[in-house]
Amino acid sequence: MCGILFKVSKSKLEPPSCIPQPLTKNNDIFQTWETLDPETIQHFLDEGSKVPALSKQQIYKLENLSHIRDLNNELSKIKNNVKTDPSMKTEKINQIQTQIDSISKEDEVPLTKDNMDDLIYKISNRGPNYLNYTEIQYNEYHFQLFSSILSLRQPFTKQPIVKDDFILQFNGELYNQKCLDLNDTQFIIDELHDNLQKHERNEAILKTLKYLDGEFAIVLLDLRDKKIYFGRDSIGKRSLSYELLENEITISSVPTIGFTDCENKLYEYDLDSHELASHVLHNLPTYNENPTEPSEEELVKELYAKLKDSVFKRQDAIHPLKDNNNDEDTSKLAVLFSGGIDCTIVAALICQLTTDNHPIDLLTVGFENPRTNQKSGDSPDRQLATKSWFHLCQQFPDVNLRLIEINVDYKSWLLHKQRVRELMYPYNTEMDLSIAIAFYFASSTISDLTTKVTLNDRHVTWEDFHKNMDEYVTRSHGYRSNAKVLFSGLGADELFAGYSRHEAIFNTKDDSKDDSVRYQELQESLNYDISIIHQRNLSRDDRVISCWGKELRYPYLDENFINWVVSTIPPTLKFKYEYIPNKKNKMVFTPTRKYVLRKLAEYLDMGYVSQELKRAIQFGAKSAKLEIGQSKAKGTDNIA
Repeated sequence: MCGILFKVSKSKLEPPSCIPQPLTKNNDIFQTWETLDPETIQHFLDEGSKVPALSKQQIYKLENLSHIRDLNNELSKIKNNVKTDPSMKTEKINQIQTQIDSISKEDEVPLTKDNMDDLIYKISNRGPNYLNYTEIQYNEYHFQLFSSILSLRQPFTKQPIVKDDFILQFNGELYNQKCLDLNDTQFIIDELHDNLQKHERNEAILKTLKYLDGEFAIVLLDLRDKKIYFGRDSIGKRSLSYELLENEITISSVPTIGFTDCENKLYEYDLDSHELASHVLHNLPTYNENPTEPSEEELVKELYAKLKDSVFKRQDAIHPLKDNNNDEDTSKLAVLFSGGIDCTIVAALICQLTTDNHPIDLLTVGFENPRTNQKSGDSPDRQLATKSWFHLCQQFPDVNLRLIEINVDYKSWLLHKQRVRELMYPYNTEMDLSIAIAFYFASSTISDLTTKVTLNDRHVTWEDFHKNMDEYVTRSHGYRSNAKVLFSGLGADELFAGYSRHEAIFNTKDDSKDDSVRYQELQESLNYDISIIHQRNLSRDDRVISCWGKELRYPYLDENFINWVVSTIPPTLKFKYEYIPNKKNKMVFTPTRKYVLRKLAEYLDMGYVSQELKRAIQFGAKSAKLEIGQSKAKGTDNIA
């Protein structure tokens, strides 16, 4: 993984003050500064990860949480008392609400535009193994490039790479067969060099970039034709944004005020004309009904093979899997783990593919909720994650699976909220914050919040374990997960109809539509979900997780896997429904979302998770509506 910052202007650019001067002059147009020194890099990481101190109002609120809760309970009682005189009721409600607001209400700190130093520090957090700053003066143009690298593929390759009058910055992982055992950044520039021998320059560039298979963001400067090519893979799995001003463009892995998130496409910017064009890298296929369509059982088996291959590519491309210090307790591989069907299937496939006793961390996050007084360990996701982890341990007794509990107290939520808001920009709704902050803490390295749980007895039954969990586990408090690669189950809902909006297509009283029309609508809805997942989820999630120097990998969002699912699995196997009589003998609409994925879980002997319902992370981890008095806030509300 890499952090990218690229700026070009016709005006001379001021060097960032955080970069040591003078730079090393490489030739007439290049000057650089670079470092592999851990202490120097740590300074940049510390600057990029600063969180503001708690305000006086926040401290006062923390000191009076029980009093606010009492007031809130009193408020609820008055609202529910139907016998109280309406005018007196309104007066009491206003009085108590005023008391609550005086303690709990705080002014949101407005976001401010980052300067070059700020962006460099933030981008450093994405790649904590190597930093490079490069200045280029070419004709009338002045360039500034900053790269930070998280080294996961060997051999280690510095960035930017210069060849054939191209300068390349690359963030991501490629899974093209030709580069699985190579450094993917070097592979790109070499592939481009080969294509230049056969095609015109622009055609060679587009052919090369459309050939790439993986999760990436890229910036390619063509000095000869004075063009910049930048963008994201066709799903949009890596963050990239830009700001276009008169005679100036800035491209960055982390945006700030005024920046626009890139779409899931490739942009072509002409330095002379300042025109910005775009190219679609890949289009989704369409589903065409096959008269000799495979049976449901055959499709489930093929689904297993395709998804397992997608997991394998992402697991095998971590070089090496263990740290160099040979610490048997350290893993570079973890799963963002709610315990639901999507991530648990991914975890099971990782276990199947594990050939050594590498530790695998299953990261489960829960939030203390001062409004409801719920503890972080009582969240629905924690309960489900514990259950699924237990069964995985039973199913794979030779795999070293650890449940990593991240328990977020309200003070930590307050401390880190502003940093999360900055990272998730331009997203700015209550729902975005509740999702982003859940992923932020789930991937964090804050040992004070983290406990490692290991199962001591893999022969105990679930019934006995559930009665007294502490008897069968060892808890190590203050654990720091050093896993560099995190696997995510994101994409399964978009591919296999996991949301309520998919169910709503069928749960209507519009008799004018038959099932064939509804299933066609379902497939169109699923294709749309995939086409905008970069905008709805991926940019935000990538930034709040990568700020910890960790990389996300998405087996369900592999382009080959998506193409196979869309073109091969009929929508009738993604969503099923029937009408079942209830106790009063009334026929009740009974849906099954992600039907074929549930069949896969059964095929993998994972009945313990095959029927689990979809629960959004902000509700499963209880990161939504933490503030007292916020119970009526909507997810779509903008943060003030």
